[in-house]
Amino acid sequence: MNQPNSTMRLLTGIAVAMILCFCIQGVAYFFLHWRTGKTESNYFSTISRFQGAVAPGAEIAVAGSSITGRLPGREVGNTLVANLGSDGGSPQDGILLMTEGFLARPEWLVVETNTLFNGVGYGDTPAVGGARDPWFAIGGRFPLLGASARPSGMLYSRLLSRSWTGTGKPFPLGKSPEIVNEVRSFDFTPKERERLEALISKMGELRRSGVKILLAKYPAGEMKPRDQERMDATIARISSELRLPYIDLAGQIPRDSLEFTDSVHLGPASASRLLDTLLAVCRDLDIANP
Repeated sequence: MNQPNSTMRLLTGIAVAMILCFCIQGVAYFFLHWRTGKTESNYFSTISRFQGAVAPGAEIAVAGSSITGRLPGREVGNTLVANLGSDGGSPQDGILLMTEGFLARPEWLVVETNTLFNGVGYGDTPAVGGARDPWFAIGGRFPLLGASARPSGMLYSRLLSRSWTGTGKPFPLGKSPEIVNEVRSFDFTPKERERLEALISKMGELRRSGVKILLAKYPAGEMKPRDQERMDATIARISSELRLPYIDLAGQIPRDSLEFTDSVHLGPASASRLLDTLLAVCRDLDIANP
């Protein structure tokens, strides 16, 4: 006779515990701003950034690898910026998902040129596959069900002390973006050429839909000679064919003025300043070309 009552008490206890957990999670996420950027998982770090770009379209989106991933976007509370940095991936990941309609299209898209050929020949990354799952859109619409609100990720982010603390001062630049018209020859492998043609096709589609695109080389690690030549030839082809401006930030921002967490990735303060530099560049281009 008491079994139904016992079952009901158990279910009620479980329900109350779940509600309490969601309340604690909500306080940490919305009021303490413990939402995550970089977490203990490269996959969930990327998914959290991508979910921040679901809707609405941002003023600026930044597509790239983990180098771009260090820039503070919506996943850490910077509402102006959708961060499409793909840990272990390339700019193609965010560009592909945007053209497929999984991510909202921004006013400006900044494409990191350092890693355009990451993962060539290996197919789609796990994060791209995850973004095509129905649960991805749910997490994008309801933040507490998204990757940025994972308790383990929020705790990890707090321990790293990498929470976004606000905008930084843009770096002074001596040269404005320009369209690269010179043609540079390079012996691309078949897979590299396939990647190049895919990038041109997808970026062309975005540009025709009204998205303004800026190609940018970020301060990062030194490139091997072949990688540098390949990047230069790729920038020249994309910039000249699609009429896209390009800016070399690595050549204009002294490395000794930057803070790095390793040989490649920027520290929080420098990443914030770099992002605000990109925002300033895009806004200046809007003024110059209304």
